[in-house]
Amino acid sequence: MTDTARDTGLVAAIAEATAATTPRIWGFGVGGTLIALLRAGDALHRPDLTQRVVDLVTPSLTAPPDPTDHLIAVEAMLALAARRPGIDVADVCRRWLAAVRHARPRHPGGPRLHRPDLPPWQSTIWVDCMHTDGPGLAALGHPDEAVAYATAYAAALQLPNGLFQHGYDTAARQGNGVAWGRGQAWALLGLTDTLTRVYDGGLAERLTRLVGALAAHERDGQWTTVVDDPDAPVEASVAAYLAWTVPHAIDAGLVDPAHRAMADRAWTATLRRLTPGGTLAVSEATPVGAAPDYHDRALGAFPWGQAPVLHAALDRIAAAAPTGDGPDEEESR
Repeated sequence: MTDTARDTGLVAAIAEATAATTPRIWGFGVGGTLIALLRAGDALHRPDLTQRVVDLVTPSLTAPPDPTDHLIAVEAMLALAARRPGIDVADVCRRWLAAVRHARPRHPGGPRLHRPDLPPWQSTIWVDCMHTDGPGLAALGHPDEAVAYATAYAAALQLPNGLFQHGYDTAARQGNGVAWGRGQAWALLGLTDTLTRVYDGGLAERLTRLVGALAAHERDGQWTTVVDDPDAPVEASVAAYLAWTVPHAIDAGLVDPAHRAMADRAWTATLRRLTPGGTLAVSEATPVGAAPDYHDRALGAFPWGQAPVLHAALDRIAAAAPTGDGPDEEESR
């Protein structure tokens, strides 16, 4: 079997496992999953994978406004429209923009509250929003707002050591102080996707500090579910996200190329944990809590864990392909 055939078989297995998950429309981390399936459909010449995305999002395209509209995966909608021009995503993108702009900060200049209606999180912001607001605003052509939103979130969530805490209570003006593993991935992804569309020196410096902090806590290509707690269990999704996102940050000139070796080790570690069926066991949805609350989350194959594995595998096929034969670079994040 050739290396290309082996890699294609790996992508197919991961894509099948990813398509078998049920992303919550709309929930955190959905965009990466949908775009990964679209990319896999292109690379594998599998229209059924593209149709899976269509089937998942179609019921939401004409839905009335909902509190979760701030999580609509704008970049995925634009990617879908590029492949299926007959699908009108304009209204759903308008809903997302309205929801994000409608959100108000508790204090002037602070981060905006997306769910003030949601007990007990009325005054909470999440690091998860780093991968939605900035990239979505930039993708829709609002660069100044993208930088402003990303900066406000990062200012509240980034710790002095460069890592990001999971949540921040805007009423108490205090974060939970926990450097949740997958939360570092949301911050990494959000900063990279924002900066590749609109450069800002302050955000770039925050990205540099985050990657440096992650490098300091690496354990042979792996990270724990609380990144700076060596006694916490390994969280496989962190390595998968770094294997996917760090190379893009390097290629965009945002991160020191020396970190590519770290991304390669993260990919090797991810492959070691991948099942023959293409699934990666990662932690379940995790609420903001105290550090011990992160140690005993159930593991399984979830959309937010499959997405970075599929993207990283597709990127490595694209890198080995002749120029012009790989998946669209802009959509690989």
